[in-house]
Amino acid sequence: MNLPQHAERLFRRVQSILQFGTVTAPPDDSGPVQTAQASINDLATRDALPVVQQYGFTAVLPVGSKAVILNVSGDASNGIVIGTTHQASRPKGLTPGQVAIFDLAGDRILLTNGAGIELTPQSGQPVTINGELVVNGALNVTKDATIGGIGFLEHVHPGVQQGGATTKPPQE
Repeated sequence: MNLPQHAERLFRRVQSILQFGTVTAPPDDSGPVQTAQASINDLATRDALPVVQQYGFTAVLPVGSKAVILNVSGDASNGIVIGTTHQASRPKGLTPGQVAIFDLAGDRILLTNGAGIELTPQSGQPVTINGELVVNGALNVTKDATIGGIGFLEHVHPGVQQGGATTKPPQE
């Protein structure tokens, strides 16, 4: 192989380092790493691509997600998904510095860049906390809260006489 042929081969490898595709089937999340199928174009589909995710964050990619595929050394048989987006479900209208964790249904946790944290469930679904909740600052609940099986807005204290007095604070 002469120098022009080597240069041409190297050029093709460099061109093949990154590819863009679309997730075309539900990913397999049963193994040590999630794998996905992605269509590169009308003629090329890549199967069992490992999906790299940031530590502490994981998601099963919705079909239709866009994927950035890194082909190690420009070798298409050695590709990994290094970035993804699902444009239809991405929250819009955030301001600089805000961060959102979201899902396909529209549930989200919004870090508001200094104005608090917002948990927004969709479809009237509850927010469930399994374990202790420690809040340093105000906790604003816009709907009822169930504590120990008792709805906060509906609970009553029996044996209280009506009048101008107030109750004592909760006892520890």
